[in-house]
Amino acid sequence: MIYRVILTVIVFIVSFQTIASKPAQIPVSSFNQMPVVQQPSVSPNGKNIAVITNRGEVTQVSISPFDKPQEMLPVVELGGEKYRIESINWANDERVLVTVTQPFKVSTLQVRTTHVYSVKIDGSDIIELKKRSRKQTNWDFYRSSPRLLSTLVDEPNHVLMTIRDKRDDYYSSVFKVNITTGDFEKYLANNKKIVGWYFNDKGEVLMAIGIDDNYNTDIDYIYTRKDQKSDWKLIKKIEAYQDDTFSPVMFEPKTNSVIVISDHKLNKKALWRYFIDTQEYKLLGAAPDKLDIRSAITRLEGNGKKVVGYTYVKNFIKKVYFDQSNADLNQQVVNIFAKQGLQAFVYDWDKAENHYILYGVGDNKPGQFYLYNKSKQKISPWYGQYPSLSKHQLASVMPFTFKARDGMDLNGYLTLPNNVDNPSLIVFPHGGPYGVRDSQYFNPFVQLFASRGYAVLQVNYRGSGGFGNAYKTSGYAQWGKKMQTDLMDAVNWVKEMKLANIDNSCIVGASYGGYAALAAGYQTPKQFKCIVSIAGVGDMDDQVIHWKSRGHRSYIDNVVNESDESLAAISPIHHVKKFEAPVLLIHGRVDTRVSYHQSEDMYEALDDAGKEVKLKMFEWGTHNLDDSTNRQKAMGLMIEFVDQYLK
Repeated sequence: MIYRVILTVIVFIVSFQTIASKPAQIPVSSFNQMPVVQQPSVSPNGKNIAVITNRGEVTQVSISPFDKPQEMLPVVELGGEKYRIESINWANDERVLVTVTQPFKVSTLQVRTTHVYSVKIDGSDIIELKKRSRKQTNWDFYRSSPRLLSTLVDEPNHVLMTIRDKRDDYYSSVFKVNITTGDFEKYLANNKKIVGWYFNDKGEVLMAIGIDDNYNTDIDYIYTRKDQKSDWKLIKKIEAYQDDTFSPVMFEPKTNSVIVISDHKLNKKALWRYFIDTQEYKLLGAAPDKLDIRSAITRLEGNGKKVVGYTYVKNFIKKVYFDQSNADLNQQVVNIFAKQGLQAFVYDWDKAENHYILYGVGDNKPGQFYLYNKSKQKISPWYGQYPSLSKHQLASVMPFTFKARDGMDLNGYLTLPNNVDNPSLIVFPHGGPYGVRDSQYFNPFVQLFASRGYAVLQVNYRGSGGFGNAYKTSGYAQWGKKMQTDLMDAVNWVKEMKLANIDNSCIVGASYGGYAALAAGYQTPKQFKCIVSIAGVGDMDDQVIHWKSRGHRSYIDNVVNESDESLAAISPIHHVKKFEAPVLLIHGRVDTRVSYHQSEDMYEALDDAGKEVKLKMFEWGTHNLDDSTNRQKAMGLMIEFVDQYLK
């Protein structure tokens, strides 16, 4: 009965929204906005939805009644690009917690401080939850940034938060916080260098991860205790890049076991139950073929949480539920939306499992949220993330596989523009690089390029995540080497298949993708007519110094694995004389992952060598330029630059 009702409504909604028109060219402004809605969440009682909304250059947290979804009440608002709303959480049915970050400089490091605000759903009584203290240094201010650990259903006016407390040698300590007064009370001290706490199905903090003081190693110490009065017991010691991975999800005292994501035995990430007494593993779920699972699906129940399934990516996100009723509902949603060319899943639901948020998205259709009232057997559209694109027929994204020159099987995606023969090509490598991957989902950058008549090539080069250990580790120590030739091998595949004009092409990338774009500038100087690097690395020696300043020594030793001499060999800044294509460099000055000096130095080196180069710095720009102001300007500059050389 529910299936039929959903089917009727969904078919009407989606068919109505995807009537295609064929304008001459879709405005850039339709792509360069931040999504209109992000992270919607249903209140525990199911009466309201809290959501992050973006309108122009203003970001808000808004409350929408579930039964009156057209109403939207802003309760928190941020203006400008300096501050960023990271997340929202329901503390109880009447209050929402809003986590905000801002850039902050400590010594020579660029960091972000975290601020948590408690606000009533009518927008009144906003208070910042921060621990009061006497005069602080900049380091103290940064360390005292609070982070939400858990809500407390039995104590609706309190939550658990963590702070790196001076009394615990600046390691993570747990505080119980009153969300109406802002009072902090020490809840759990830290005497084992704990950096991560975990609560169980009853809301008890019974598991933790600690580290040691040796900056030359990367070892995690997993501790558990049978109850909150017991002492901590070391149950496992994990050394990165040496042992099986071990990412705890939840500890269950009743079975004395840990639910964990691990590459144990299968050489890919799967969901396991690890029994502490016997040190044995029991498989709970794995993705098909060589695919990794992406995450565990957890649900808050009472004070704690419960693992109800897991996800993996096979072009699109797939969700697997252990509970049959949840599995049946999710499968119904999947089947119904699939008839409209959409990938869909259950996004969130209330405590009583009556009010649901559904999410549908395609390769060429932006994300759209829907509301489902189970008791009324009613489903209705809510807000789309890019509503100005809903009336346009966007380009389809095609998955493909190919062989690299050394015989390795690789994969990627090719987006061909509508109604264009032999289109020019944009190579668009993803960032990361390790553990990150491209998927088939709608991507505003990809669709912007396609709307201008360009084919877009995305490559899951070796080192990309989601395809098992062998795929990822084959990219270790391959910056500027096999990861780079993988991109060129994919370009040659496009040529062999006669799908696009590779002789009229540009390469555009961000983060590691920005590095790959710059590396192409000296390794294949005649291939591309322009290069765009957004927050890219030009000098590997400087980047390694940056990583070391943040304690990533084992990453450098095991993944980068380069000597000083070979780092210079793969650094574009040392090969600027080989560049032939014009270069556009874009960077944010508050980037905490790749210093803006990378782009500044690259600009100076190219300019000194007499090369055509442009540089745009954003004063408050982050690594991902993920605010409306900078996103609009950056995408505008990018497409204008590409059009200049490919049109």
